[in-house]
Amino acid sequence: MPDQEWLTAREVAAHFQVSPSTVYRWAAANPDMRVKRLGPSGRTVRIHRSELERDHTAETAAAV
Repeated sequence: MPDQEWLTAREVAAHFQVSPSTVYRWAAANPDMRVKRLGPSGRTVRIHRSELERDHTAETAAAV
């Protein structure tokens, strides 16, 4: 698989071992997160690969 700059919510969720809905919550709650919204409704998102290096555990704890 070629190195991709933008990942799906499912790919990011698999990396962090969380559900894709958690990734969507992170994207909605964090304006600093590098996210592209696609399509007319903006519901489809792509997350920049650099987000894999960020610590999202604090965001997970805050969401619970």
